[in-house]
Amino acid sequence: MNRSTIARFARTGAAIAIAALAVSAVAAPAQAHETPKAGSTCAMSGMTLIDHGDVYVCVSKTAGAKPRWGKGLPVSKSALTWTDGWIKVAKSGMTASFGMLKNPTNKPITVIGASSSVSKVLQLHEVVDKDGQMVMQQKPGGFTIPAGGMLELKPSGNHVMFMKITKPITAGAMVPVSLITSDGGIMTAKVMGKVYSGANETYMPGM
Repeated sequence: MNRSTIARFARTGAAIAIAALAVSAVAAPAQAHETPKAGSTCAMSGMTLIDHGDVYVCVSKTAGAKPRWGKGLPVSKSALTWTDGWIKVAKSGMTASFGMLKNPTNKPITVIGASSSVSKVLQLHEVVDKDGQMVMQQKPGGFTIPAGGMLELKPSGNHVMFMKITKPITAGAMVPVSLITSDGGIMTAKVMGKVYSGANETYMPGM
């Protein structure tokens, strides 16, 4: 085998490794080698999975409904950007991330799910007034960013909720988060750990 052939194999192997890492960073399968059937139930709303080039998201369509897997969407790269991203520091349990989502395209983009290597399940949340108390719940239909527009994720508003973090989120830590859109687009950003005393709204799990 000559040097040019060896170099070609090396480049091909590196490309395959990079592609594999990109997919694994987005979402790890809930159960290895098991492709979810559209409409079947899952353990918790917000679960995501990538299998054979398709991404699956499990959500509750209405308040109190059992979470069910959506159909597989062919994975692609999303044009969305996430600027000024940050996440509230936490030792365990739940925490949330914020920032500005920007849509540079001429069509609306809807975020339907999210995933991260530091949390078992992520959900898209909003904060609403329930009988005079501010509570957070899953955002019906996800987040829609208008064509050429922006959507702010902020405390006491729309945010990405980390439901079960697997390790402490510390100040200054850069945490990877992937957003999944309704057409299978995936955008990955890193958000910085930040000490913040707010964002303590009550969670409405039935929602």
